[in-house]
Amino acid sequence: MRRNLFKNKLGIALIALSLFAAGCGNGSGANSTTNTTASPDTASSSAGGASDTAAAKSLTIALTGDAIGFDPQNATDSISSFINYQIYDRLVTFNDKLEIVPQLAESWEASADGKTWTFQLRQNVTFQDGTPFNAEAVKTNFERLINPDKKLSQYATLGQFIESVSANGDSEVIFQLKEPQGAFLNNIAVTSGSIISPKSIQEDEAGIAKKPVGTGPFKLKSWSSGNEIVLEANEQYWGGKPGVSGITFKTVTENAARVIMLESGEADLIDKVPGTDIERLSNDSQFTVNTRSTNRVGYIGINTKHAPLDNVKVRNALNLAINRETLVNKLYEGRVEVATSFISKNSFGYTDVGAYAYDVEAAKKLLQEAGVKEGTTLRIVLAANAVQDRPAAEFVQNSLQQLGFKAELQVLELASYLDVLKNPDSYDLFVRGASSVTGDGDALLRDSFLSTSKSNYAFYTNPKVDELILAGGQALDKAERQKNYSEALQLIKADAPWIPLYEDTVQIAYSSKIEGITFLPSLLWDLRGVKFK
Repeated sequence: MRRNLFKNKLGIALIALSLFAAGCGNGSGANSTTNTTASPDTASSSAGGASDTAAAKSLTIALTGDAIGFDPQNATDSISSFINYQIYDRLVTFNDKLEIVPQLAESWEASADGKTWTFQLRQNVTFQDGTPFNAEAVKTNFERLINPDKKLSQYATLGQFIESVSANGDSEVIFQLKEPQGAFLNNIAVTSGSIISPKSIQEDEAGIAKKPVGTGPFKLKSWSSGNEIVLEANEQYWGGKPGVSGITFKTVTENAARVIMLESGEADLIDKVPGTDIERLSNDSQFTVNTRSTNRVGYIGINTKHAPLDNVKVRNALNLAINRETLVNKLYEGRVEVATSFISKNSFGYTDVGAYAYDVEAAKKLLQEAGVKEGTTLRIVLAANAVQDRPAAEFVQNSLQQLGFKAELQVLELASYLDVLKNPDSYDLFVRGASSVTGDGDALLRDSFLSTSKSNYAFYTNPKVDELILAGGQALDKAERQKNYSEALQLIKADAPWIPLYEDTVQIAYSSKIEGITFLPSLLWDLRGVKFK
């Protein structure tokens, strides 16, 4: 066998670094109902260290939206994934450089053909309900995920590629893949690879979304939908007791309201800081503003099933009508970059295929050749919680109106937005972000551009692109994978199923009294080490 063995020599601090998955959206909109859910009984796992935890402070975070649910194998929104990350662990995870490091597995090896993966598991780990973590627990989790009859959302991301999982004693688990997968470790390092208590799966599988039980540093205390989610510290966490007693995530959709909460001390940390407040907060010693590039591409997807958008000339015309330099430099004040591909330069597989030129006259000529009548209606849909994308959506709407279209922008709560995307007859264009949470282009390209993918909301079909994406996923040699992805991205640009706009940045502001947060290019951040100074 070809050894690819990693031993846990880096210590708890490095092991604890990780990121959450998501799908390709930007969090959940608030739920209109109030549904408070208590955490499962965890008395057996919280007996020790009570005085230390009581002395620790609780952290409050204001987010743009609410979670949808806490089943990591069936979540697609980023806020659910973010919170699930605090509750669950995975076999392997990422450090702050997006390198694979151990978590619940201490070491692993792969066969020469890349189809058999053997993991040696960490000992003396328990779930938050007292159930022991072992190889059988891992087997139970992945057998659930690979079962197509379960219809789990993460089946397409990970489950469909696994043939079987077997336990060899308590501490060894073996994965047999259907085919080699160059990004296998990356794919199990994100939310879909989270390990749920087997007791939850066997006794109350439907309840996992409201009563999550993992091995992670925090456990669910309560959830008031549309209002707040409260986590409490898992005092028996194998990686060391958390530095805060708990975390409260508040749903605050208004940008200004989040900033006021931070400045008043009602929140310790806020996400998606408005551009108008970045400089002021940065110059205030009470706060820290973390701004960094991400691996998210903001784009407008095109429903290629709808006439006249089924004509490639029309899709290219839409791309030519957008002045990306103005969008980036005026609307976003240079805080983002013009997208030069369909995946970010921070993701493996990226190739600079070049941004579409800005040429309104050429766009009009293409529309004339395609026989598009002036005043043709285009319905654009946007998720309400995607606050960073709204200026771009309005800019594109205005650009298309100037091109002669009757462009209508409809802002929907996330649940409604996702329902709309399932019906190709209900939209023409959709606003979305493409993030490779695995740090590898494989999952994003499969989800977005493979003709058989349920997440291909552009309904894009190109047999050659399918062939290249699949070949890139199966190749073990990185150079071969890169070659396949590069060619696929060139073909995608020619077919123009998207209007790629910009590579995103993230601005997170927090009290200068807290430290220990790890930020990653995937728009994800790790709270395992967070504490008050």
